[in-house]
Amino acid sequence: MVKKIFFPLEVFYPSQAGGPANSIYWVTKNLLKHDFKPTIISTDKGLQPKVPVNKWIESDGGKVIYIKTKSLNFPFHQIILALANFSKSDVVHLSSFFFPTSFVTAFAARLLRKKIVWSARGELDTAALNHSRMRKLPILWCLKKIFKKYPTFHSTCREETEYIRMVFGDRARVAEIPNYIEIPDKAARNSGKYILYIGRIHPKKAIDNLIKAVLMSEEFMNSDFVLKIAGTGKKEFENDLRELVDKLGLNQKVIFVGQVEGIEKQKILADAFWTIMPSHTENFGIVVLESLAQSTPVIASKGSPWASLEVEQIGFWTENSPEMLASKIDDVFKMPDSEYEKYRSRCRGFVEREFDIQKNIGRWVDLYESL
Repeated sequence: MVKKIFFPLEVFYPSQAGGPANSIYWVTKNLLKHDFKPTIISTDKGLQPKVPVNKWIESDGGKVIYIKTKSLNFPFHQIILALANFSKSDVVHLSSFFFPTSFVTAFAARLLRKKIVWSARGELDTAALNHSRMRKLPILWCLKKIFKKYPTFHSTCREETEYIRMVFGDRARVAEIPNYIEIPDKAARNSGKYILYIGRIHPKKAIDNLIKAVLMSEEFMNSDFVLKIAGTGKKEFENDLRELVDKLGLNQKVIFVGQVEGIEKQKILADAFWTIMPSHTENFGIVVLESLAQSTPVIASKGSPWASLEVEQIGFWTENSPEMLASKIDDVFKMPDSEYEKYRSRCRGFVEREFDIQKNIGRWVDLYESL
C-alpha cells in the first residue's frame, strides 16, 4: 500500500511565495491523518528569518527541510538531498516541470521505476510556456521523449487537462483534482474602502491592466476608495508597476502594501470590498477561495477557471482588458447594498461545500493508492 510520498518543492508553507506553498501543505497535513508519511524538501524562498533552514523538522505538514538556496536556477544542495532521499518513498510527487530539483528528481525516479505524480501547476498553458520559451522547450522535448505516459499527471481543471494532453499526448494519464483549502476562521470584518489585488507580483497576473482599469472606472475614481496591491515579486517588475502608477497620476488611489500573511492576510481579505484577480492565465487561483472564505466576492479573469463565480452569484468572470475590468468595477460600485450583502452571504458556504480539504482529502488518498 502506498504510504510514503516525497515532495521536492520550490516553496512550502509557511512560505507565501506562491499558491502551491499553501495548497500542497493543506494536502500533506491531511494525508498525515490517513497514516501517510509525507517528506518535503523545499528551498527557503519566501520564508521569514525565524524558520530554521538546513535542518529536518517534524511539522504538522510532514517531515520537512528548508534548504538555504542562493540561486533557484542552480539549487545544488537541494538536488543532492533530494536524490539522497527520494528512493525511500512509494511515490514521488512533483510540482514543476522546469524547477531544476523537480526534473532532476524526475529522471532519477524514472530510472528506479518509482511511481510519479506530476502536478502541472499552470506551467503548460500557452502564455506560461511563452515566458522564457527558449529555456523551456528543450526541457519539454526531453521530458516527452523519456516520460511519455509513465507519470500520472495532476491538473486542477478541465483546461489544464487539455494543456497536459497537448504536450504529452492524448493517452497521457491525468487525474483532475482541484486545489482544496483549509477553511480559515472567519475574521471580524471592518468594512474597508478598498478593492484588493493579493498575490504574486508577476507579469502573468496582469496587474498593469488592473491599474489602468481603475483609472478608466468613473465610479472608482469618483469614490474615496483605493486599490490595495498586496504581495511581492521581482523588484524590477514591481518598480515598473510603481512607475506606471506614478505616470497615470494614481499615487493617491493605488497603494502597495507588500507581503501579508497569517491573521493580517485574513483580515485584509475580510475587510476588502471586492477582490480582483485579473491574470492573463491561471490554472486555478487559490486566492479566489481564500477571498470567498472571508465572504468577500471576487472578479476573476476568463484566463482562470472561475465561471462558477457567476453561476453561484458570488462574483464575476470577465475578460481582463483594462476596458472590461473597468466596466466590472463600475458595476460593483453601482450594485445596491442589499444585493451586495447577498453576494457576501453566499461566498463562504460555497467554499465550505465544494473546496474543504478535510472533506475531500479522500480524492488524494484514492489517487495515491490506485497507482
